[in-house]
Amino acid sequence: MSSILNVSMKEIYEGIKTKRLLIVLVVFLMAGAGYAYWIKSTLMIMGVLDADMALNVAQNAQISSMTLFLAVLGAIFGADAINREVERGTIKVTLSHPIYRDEYLIGKFLGRMAVIIMAFLIFAIGSVAFLLILGVPLSSEFVATFVKMLPFFVIFSLVYLSLGVLLSTFIKKPSTALIVAVILPIFLEIVYPSVVSTIVVLMSLKEGVTLTNPIILQETLKKVYLLLSPVPGYHMDNILNTIKYGVSTSEFSELLVSGGLSITLQPSNISYLEAIGIAWKNIVALVIMFLLPFAIAYAKFMKMELR
Repeated sequence: MSSILNVSMKEIYEGIKTKRLLIVLVVFLMAGAGYAYWIKSTLMIMGVLDADMALNVAQNAQISSMTLFLAVLGAIFGADAINREVERGTIKVTLSHPIYRDEYLIGKFLGRMAVIIMAFLIFAIGSVAFLLILGVPLSSEFVATFVKMLPFFVIFSLVYLSLGVLLSTFIKKPSTALIVAVILPIFLEIVYPSVVSTIVVLMSLKEGVTLTNPIILQETLKKVYLLLSPVPGYHMDNILNTIKYGVSTSEFSELLVSGGLSITLQPSNISYLEAIGIAWKNIVALVIMFLLPFAIAYAKFMKMELR
């Protein structure tokens, strides 16, 4: 246990000093400031700088930016966890001491996870501060939803950190792994969902069906959600909607279609535990997405040549 702690503390110290953390944090904080200004401008144009609408728009926008921040930061922090140490030759020196490979890997993982969580809290506080400075009204419900989502933000960050560590065990060159780590979350969270949704809709229209038919629309949405199931952000979206409204994204779509597109989301009074009970499949999916790549990286690292 002391070996794991020593490696973790070393990773935290080095992670805080790295320019990579500062660059990502500054870029996202600047983007967050621009995002907050865009939200304020949009709401003013709509004439709805009022509690409920502003809160809902601001909350969804900020949580989306937080998930993307965690995805990018997690992936790039894991991408050189092993290969850079191998390239420098420092890993052989470290493992020459009384420390096992599994302790070394777990220590590096936990240390980098701690740095990511610290950076995330700074980004989250900064993002909320921008909204308050610009006069976008926030309420206790906003803070409560964010606090309730914190455990799932942690799991989400672990998903991309484990994917990054997986890259670091399979890609020998750290610079190449970092490039892939930047592209991967952007592709999974932005490009892939957009492309999939567009293709499914276009294929449905090409077959000569009309999406105004509730049954056809429901089937189309089911196909989209099925194809989005490998995307971690999709499950985060489901968990968020369950906590806020008591229904997942897919369940709301079914209600929307069956109700003739006239149903609107209203805050739910269900308890936190009830919401978790509804979203348990999405939570399990995120945990599997974290454990599977980490297990593969673990198995690879235990057998790899450290030369």
